[in-house]
Amino acid sequence: MRVLLLAALMAVVVVADVAGNYLQDNSNTQEFFTPIKENCTQSLVELLLLRQEVRLNHLVDIEKQSGATLLSLAQTLVEVRDALLSKQDAEATQNPQCTSPFTLVGKKCLLLPIAERLNWAAGRQYCVARGADLATFSDANTFAEYLGFINQVIGVWLGGTDVEIEEVWTWITGEPMPRGPPFWGSTNSYKAEPSGGRGENCAVLHHPDKYYMHDITCAFSTATPLCQKIL
Repeated sequence: MRVLLLAALMAVVVVADVAGNYLQDNSNTQEFFTPIKENCTQSLVELLLLRQEVRLNHLVDIEKQSGATLLSLAQTLVEVRDALLSKQDAEATQNPQCTSPFTLVGKKCLLLPIAERLNWAAGRQYCVARGADLATFSDANTFAEYLGFINQVIGVWLGGTDVEIEEVWTWITGEPMPRGPPFWGSTNSYKAEPSGGRGENCAVLHHPDKYYMHDITCAFSTATPLCQKIL
């Protein structure tokens, strides 16, 4: 019996000691780890919201700058368009476009009525009736453009003649005609044109001689007039 009482007493002492140690340890823990208060949590939330606000303001600034850039670009494009339209209008005023049945060849407005076979005077009258006249040129480049345009018919009347003064070839505008190659051709590959004398006073682009100019009788009635509109 005495042994049992002694054991119980010792157990009580141990439990009391353990409880005391627990209380002491718990007190030390509270000293080193202070509980998080509500105002700290609120401050963290406010900080996060502030960061989001700064970021949104930055994005708004970028959007405004982008909008301003696009507006400036659009304004520039409008100015470029207006400048191009103004230039086109000016060019159209200076160089009116050819209207049917005329065709723009280089800088000349030409008409080649392939179905018409007329003498020189009738060919000129045909052109004048359509607000034009027989074609003329002053340089080899224009001559080459004409050749590329008329390579469909046997002969083509030009506005050149020496009917007023023999051997003095002039355009119907009064300007002198170019002489020699590459404008005038030759007869039988050796006799230089113009070569017809008093009987051949009108200029034609002669198909058998690769459309080089020849003088021919103005009464020749199987050539087509090349009409040039005065722009």
